[in-house]
Amino acid sequence: MTLLASALALTVMQAQPTRQVVQGTVTDDQQIPLPGVNVLVKGTMNGIVTDGTGAYRLDVSPEDILAFSFIGFEDQQIAVGNQTTINVVMKEESKDLGEVVVVGYGAQKKSLVTGAISSIKSDDIANSSSTRVEQALQGRTSGVTILPVSGSPGAGAKIRIRGTGTNGNSNPLYIVDGMKTSSIDNLDPNDIESIEVLKDAASAAIYGTEGANGVIIISTKKGKKGDGQISYDFQYGIQTVRTNMELMNAIEYAQYMKEQGATINFPANTGKGTNWLNEIFESAPMQKHHLSFTGGNERTSYLTSGSFTTQDGIVGGSRASYDRFTFRLNATHQMKKWMEVGNALSFSHSKRKSIGEDDEYRGILNNALLIDPITPVLYAKGTEPQKIKDLVNGVKTDGTIDEKERKTILTNEDGLYYALPLNVDGEIGNPVSLLQTYNNKITTDNLLSTFYAKISPIKGFNFTSRFGMDLSYVTDHSWSKVYYVSSERNNSSNTITDNLNKTFSWLWENFATYQFNLDQHNFTMLGGYSAQDYQHPNYYLYSGPMLMEGDAYAYHDHTTSREQDKVAGTIIENSMTSVFGRLSYNYANKYMFEGSLRQDAASEFPEDNKGAIFSSASLGWVVSQESFWNLEALDYLKLRASWGQNGSKSNLPGNEDISFVTTTDIFYPNPTGGYFSGARIDKLTNSSLVWEKSEQLDLGIDIRALGGKISFSADYYKKVTKDLIIRATPPLSGGAQANPFINGGDVTNSGFEFEAGFNQQFGDLKVTLNANLSTLKNEVTSLKSEAPIAGVNVRGYDLTWFEQGKPIWYFNGYKTAGINKADGLPNIVGKDGQIKARGTETAADLQMIGDPHPDFLYGASINLEYKQFDFSFFMQGTQGNDIYTAWYRPDRATSNKPKYFFDNRWTADNHNASMPKADGSSDLIYRSDLMVQDGSYLRIKQIQLGYQLPTDLISKVGITRSRIFVSLDDYFTFTNYKGLDPEAGSNNDQSQGIDRGVYPIPGKLMFGLSVNF
Repeated sequence: MTLLASALALTVMQAQPTRQVVQGTVTDDQQIPLPGVNVLVKGTMNGIVTDGTGAYRLDVSPEDILAFSFIGFEDQQIAVGNQTTINVVMKEESKDLGEVVVVGYGAQKKSLVTGAISSIKSDDIANSSSTRVEQALQGRTSGVTILPVSGSPGAGAKIRIRGTGTNGNSNPLYIVDGMKTSSIDNLDPNDIESIEVLKDAASAAIYGTEGANGVIIISTKKGKKGDGQISYDFQYGIQTVRTNMELMNAIEYAQYMKEQGATINFPANTGKGTNWLNEIFESAPMQKHHLSFTGGNERTSYLTSGSFTTQDGIVGGSRASYDRFTFRLNATHQMKKWMEVGNALSFSHSKRKSIGEDDEYRGILNNALLIDPITPVLYAKGTEPQKIKDLVNGVKTDGTIDEKERKTILTNEDGLYYALPLNVDGEIGNPVSLLQTYNNKITTDNLLSTFYAKISPIKGFNFTSRFGMDLSYVTDHSWSKVYYVSSERNNSSNTITDNLNKTFSWLWENFATYQFNLDQHNFTMLGGYSAQDYQHPNYYLYSGPMLMEGDAYAYHDHTTSREQDKVAGTIIENSMTSVFGRLSYNYANKYMFEGSLRQDAASEFPEDNKGAIFSSASLGWVVSQESFWNLEALDYLKLRASWGQNGSKSNLPGNEDISFVTTTDIFYPNPTGGYFSGARIDKLTNSSLVWEKSEQLDLGIDIRALGGKISFSADYYKKVTKDLIIRATPPLSGGAQANPFINGGDVTNSGFEFEAGFNQQFGDLKVTLNANLSTLKNEVTSLKSEAPIAGVNVRGYDLTWFEQGKPIWYFNGYKTAGINKADGLPNIVGKDGQIKARGTETAADLQMIGDPHPDFLYGASINLEYKQFDFSFFMQGTQGNDIYTAWYRPDRATSNKPKYFFDNRWTADNHNASMPKADGSSDLIYRSDLMVQDGSYLRIKQIQLGYQLPTDLISKVGITRSRIFVSLDDYFTFTNYKGLDPEAGSNNDQSQGIDRGVYPIPGKLMFGLSVNF
């Protein structure tokens, strides 16, 4: 029995695997230790993370396989065998030809891409101080124009890919983790893994009707297998105004008004008066926190993150602020060997407060530019003028007192009255005091989610079913303060306004991909079906007066009367179904072809024209793969060509084949002296309306040289937007109905794009250089309307126009040829090119005086790494775009002017002047090209210095990586523009390049810390 027991024990011992300890060090190809590398026994949860010196130690068996993974490096797998020491050199992931770029419904190796696609990776925007993704994209890639709406906190930006192709909404289609969305303001830049910009029609044609303005595909970060990692990023900054704009001081203003013939008040001891720009601008803080957790094993990976951003404004402080919380949960799970499921879920909650801007009448910055510098900010105690006392006490012009005539003059926290304008009237008021009148808050809750299941039953075949939702609630809440500035700028009752908007869209896509090879012939086929629905109800609520002033009383239940109550609302609904397919082919990775076809049927169009087909084709030839290629310096040369069609329905609200009837405010008298209720058609329809289509040709070349150290790409494109959807101008006999939409013309954008890069390691110094340049020509090439179409109205006249042969929404006004030496007014040039005799100028002489579109755009970056230090420099700019300064008020002749109006003016002693004589109201000045300036600029977007703390120091407290940095963002701008900011923005698509008193983009002094555990 003893012998039997011994034999059994020996057998059991032999059956158990032998355990051993393996250890080693993980480094990069420069022998620098890599802390935080995941070392995992394949197929198990047994693993560890390398320490601060790159070392690891793990209990394993000889049959095990060790898997090494680290972000930014290629995964490695090494069999243990009888080894006890395994040192690993990690290789960086290919940054170039082997890189995979995301395309519609899939991904492709960059070397096989035949379209024009630019890619921005997470590292490119990781250290940006931008609170929004659109701003972080600026200058990063060719062919993409970012037009900031404003420099105020939380303000968005308009993105234009290869120019403005339509007279309305030209925003691209956004795809976030497979889900279509109308906005990306809910994304934190730190959550983004990559951004692909599909610029040519062939790349975007798979999205059919929504790809005419280009497509931006955003992929958020995912978890990786291995032990969990914690990352924390912190930024804190101080914002300041960086403008060089100067206005006339009180002395200059008084002289200018005297020469103009105006009578003004100029109290003794005024001196140089008030610098209103200094009074409204202030330093403002901003900060950002981002925390993420990632991890996973062989079957499941996850990433969860949260962020908080808060920013005050350099004008208005907390009254122009932005706060945002975001939360994200991304997960994937290998349910079966043949099935993967996953989700990308994000939620954001934001609050934005704003002040009046982009308004030539009532904007805060506009008023700061216009109010006379003689007016003080405040009246000292006991120095209030009699006018203030009379207004406060209700004293009438005849000396009697009327309680109903009492006015509320705004005061500061110490009870001192803010001064009323001394020498200007109308809507122009004291901008410091008027900041108090803005009491608003836009609260946005957004849920964006995608859920998918991918089945792979046989080799090379994948079927994906993906369902996405985009749900947004926006509450625009405000209440009005009682105040008095003038008879044209006052408010006598506290009222409450709420605009409630809910948008909900869902998208269900089902598509299959099959990849197979026949010898060196490689095929990838895609086919799919999608359905989507969009609903946008909105409601308007208004009531008053309030019980008391204050946020706590700004709710409709707290008003004291129901007589002012108003309730309104409407809804926009649309839906679409689509069938799509794509074939990708390459022979030996040398000759490439791709073709796509998509049919869309959208509810926005009339019944007979709801459907449309969009197609594309592209070719590629890798010349450097040919046997005759013998240029050793050039590693890679690829030629590309593509053609395609995309559609756009972004300018249609929907139901364009349905006429609605309204009875609102329609009455006609009856015989008894009362009124009958009437009705009329609310809008006219157009049953012949067809899809707006963008047709584009692209020719490109990609070059890599010196072992991938140098990269270069160039493209020529011509994009023609056909059957442009515009509002018709029917005869007056048509009545007051909303004008129908028609297909009104074509717009052509064309140009060249260049991107170049260089990267090289010089010992401990790593150098990376990148640059891009784009040219742009924009022209309306066809217009079916009998007359040009008017755009934006400024001070009572139409400034921008849509006209054949001209750039879209060009500036219209009087063209000048210097200052007339005899009378000091501009010489006006007629359309025949001849100078008009004084007094013969008419509206018939109005012509094109400016183009808001740049001739070219550029961006460049320098990144240096030396041991534990890193340095980055990034700049971007535009050239050739014009800005129209629309904040002047010729109807308020005594309003202030910029200093150069005074310094360069014509006088009796100075006939060789570049600016006219002192004149505050002449259309020959304020409706001429003297209001147009060169908007070209070069902006240093970032100068940043970083330092990674020594690993042997931080590893003692469990930290694998820690970096600190200091940065100057948007701090230096080089421009000849004399306004507040050359990036004059607007929410209005027809107002590009119009400066009504723009909120400038602040410069930022930033400090930051990044820590990984």
